[in-house]
Amino acid sequence: MINDMIKWKPLLIGIIIVTILYIISDIASGQNMLLSEFLLGGITVGFIIGEDIKKGAINGALMGLIAGTLVTVILLILLYSQGYAQMLGAMIGTILLYIGIEIVLGVIGGVIGSIIKSEAIKS
Repeated sequence: MINDMIKWKPLLIGIIIVTILYIISDIASGQNMLLSEFLLGGITVGFIIGEDIKKGAINGALMGLIAGTLVTVILLILLYSQGYAQMLGAMIGTILLYIGIEIVLGVIGGVIGSIIKSEAIKS
């Protein structure tokens, strides 16, 4: 039953979108635009799946978890390489909060993408 709910190809596309946009936005402008990136990735996953809201939400949450973990690892590597290793312990609570917010944004994006796809099919 779980294998029927999780669609790995759209998840991989969403994870790649979030990771590439994170790297580009961080390198090009130095701005952290993770909230919009996770929402866009969730919408993409939900739109590609497009079956129902429940599958969009589950796959959006999984995309948020995997991409959030990947982006956080990249962030930790960057912070460690810039000499902020002593401060990482104090930042753990904030980092875990960010991952939670990224999962919620993935769920919201997955639901929005599923709704957009279902409305596009109806009309």
